[in-house]
Amino acid sequence: MPRDLANFRVDRSLTRIVATVGPASSSPAMLTKLLRAGVSVFRLNMSHGDPDTHARTVTAIRSAARALGLETGILADLPGPKIRLTVIQDNQTVRLRHGDAVRITPGTAAIDPDARPVTLHVDYPQFGKDVKPGDRVLIDDGAVQLRVRANRRGTVECTCEVGGTISSRKGVNLPETAVSLTAPTARDRVLADWAVRHGADFVALSFVQHAADIRSLRRTLEKSAKARRGRVPAIVAKIERPVALQSLDAIAAEADAMMVARGDLAIELDFARVPVEQRRIQATCERAAIPCIVATQMLQSMMEAPLPTRAEASDVAGSIFAGADAVMLSGETAAGKYPIDAVNAMRRIAQESESWLAGLPARALRSRELVESDDTAAVLARSMAQMATEGHARAILTWTDPRSLRFISQTDVNVPIYAFGSNDAELRTLALFRGVRTIRIPRPSDSRDFVRTAERLLRGARHLSARDRIVVATGFAGHGTERLWLRQVASRVI
Repeated sequence: MPRDLANFRVDRSLTRIVATVGPASSSPAMLTKLLRAGVSVFRLNMSHGDPDTHARTVTAIRSAARALGLETGILADLPGPKIRLTVIQDNQTVRLRHGDAVRITPGTAAIDPDARPVTLHVDYPQFGKDVKPGDRVLIDDGAVQLRVRANRRGTVECTCEVGGTISSRKGVNLPETAVSLTAPTARDRVLADWAVRHGADFVALSFVQHAADIRSLRRTLEKSAKARRGRVPAIVAKIERPVALQSLDAIAAEADAMMVARGDLAIELDFARVPVEQRRIQATCERAAIPCIVATQMLQSMMEAPLPTRAEASDVAGSIFAGADAVMLSGETAAGKYPIDAVNAMRRIAQESESWLAGLPARALRSRELVESDDTAAVLARSMAQMATEGHARAILTWTDPRSLRFISQTDVNVPIYAFGSNDAELRTLALFRGVRTIRIPRPSDSRDFVRTAERLLRGARHLSARDRIVVATGFAGHGTERLWLRQVASRVI
């Protein structure tokens, strides 16, 4: 039994909250506060910081979660094949104006801020081979925009269409260009091995273009796990480039979860298309019965302010209405002034959205494909959802069955799903599943023992009362779910 039942009183939304750890949130005290505020998964941005710092953060997260009796996921976000400018001499900046001529060449040389015409260098050797006249070159998330006029033996000549100030190491995007860069990169593979060694529960692959990228990363993770006798982390495919939109179903079939990186898509797509593509990505996740994380600058104003704007609150609610399993905070918790307020705001918006959804007429499942699936786990998920909805159940209780939970989390049932288990690592892999709260207990001897233990725990934490109905799914003979029933809490267990 957990040492402190009060820890399970942590206020959580059904929608999972992912928070990025950074200078503003890496202390043990702050991590504990964020967990109490409702964080389910902590993200480590491997593009920044060093492995030793991230290792200390992993230790601090595990310690804080263990003290609270919570099973909290850790997501290692790999950098991926990002194109960047080289440094600018003497830490200066370069100012570009509309109509300026700009040259871009691959290499490692520092950028001379006084050169005319302006000459920029990028760290991607194939840059001159990939781009063609007419392509756009976006710098610093699109703050500066260039148009390619000519490509002369690897020197790319451009005209500035949107001016601005450029500083060292800013990112470069090529929305119309089929780049030769592939993920995972050599650096990604080193960091993936680090993730296995330090017990990360999820590894996110940036700039995924094809399903083969996921397969390649999985081979790397499996090799590392075998060599180190570790566990293979679940893979999150980040959808950031338009090219990935052409292979969504194939990518979803290989990944364990998908992330809609809206900010990156907005850089390369017409902004009006982003909400449409976001919903398409979420629908793809529903068909594949994998979690969908919606990310990037959701409460950006809270980097500096203690409250979100109305537009931001509506944006988060819209993502939840559309079926997001998890929502992610980036700079808001990593470097913002109000990390706790940001998590609290995200949780409250999610809870209000979920309350509104709970009042809608019952629907069987979100996904037509899931409704029609004859997969055993999908059939069980439909049965649990129907019993919980029509029986007005307060919660669903189940002994850990990741496959069934993967499907039940994709239904429209708007009650908590308490997943009990005895394996910490297995429970943490459920941290992105909508509505699923994991609780570690010793393995019960049978279904009756499980029900008595689970009800005693949840009643002690005031999550259930003797008047509540619950759906229970159990199986302890090694054959998956063997018993499924609707019961009233505290009634006789047969």
